[in-house]
Amino acid sequence: MPQSTIKVIIADDMLPIREYLGMVLGHEPNMEISAMVGSGAEARKKALELMPNVVLMDLEMETPRAGVEAIRALSKEAPSIRCVVLTHFEDDETVFSAFEAGAVDYVLKNSSAAEILEAVRSAARGMSPIRPRLAQMIRAEFRAMRTERTALVSTLNIVYKLTPTELDILQLLAEEKTQSQIAQIRFVAPSTIRTHVANILKKFGESSVKDVVARLQKLGIFEIFWNE
Repeated sequence: MPQSTIKVIIADDMLPIREYLGMVLGHEPNMEISAMVGSGAEARKKALELMPNVVLMDLEMETPRAGVEAIRALSKEAPSIRCVVLTHFEDDETVFSAFEAGAVDYVLKNSSAAEILEAVRSAARGMSPIRPRLAQMIRAEFRAMRTERTALVSTLNIVYKLTPTELDILQLLAEEKTQSQIAQIRFVAPSTIRTHVANILKKFGESSVKDVVARLQKLGIFEIFWNE
């Protein structure tokens, strides 16, 4: 076998797709199909046994996340194997979960044969091209992260200005206690709790306690202050 030959495992639970991919890749003089399997578990087993250069991996096979789990396992057990995702999913969550697991490239099943071949070759060479669709997703993710970071810093600045009593009341409100129940817990008049709540709302610039609690929960601030 020539040294430049790229060994590939194809993992897809649809036989026609496996056969199509096998035909596309098998006709390339510098590629060899090491195995064609129909599940993530088989892909992992065969990859560890045969040590291919590239695994062309579907994501949803025996389970919705079978491909992602196989990629994650292989990235730990055989990091030299490059996993290229081939799927019909293109939502942000699916794309990022695949890359987080260890995939090096991501192409859609409606991609041309040339695109699929180039993805396999690039992966074998240790390259991870950023495709236009993926670049768009990454930019959107960074924008979202930047917005969330700004919101987190702004909210933390408010939380640090709350009194211990106000922090305690917020925690009780997050536990879905009513203001009357909080008054009983703290052995104070309901009007005292109403005053504290009004001060909390004023500091946050919100008109609803539920909005304040939802904001803190979304940013994970309760975990920062109360789950030590």
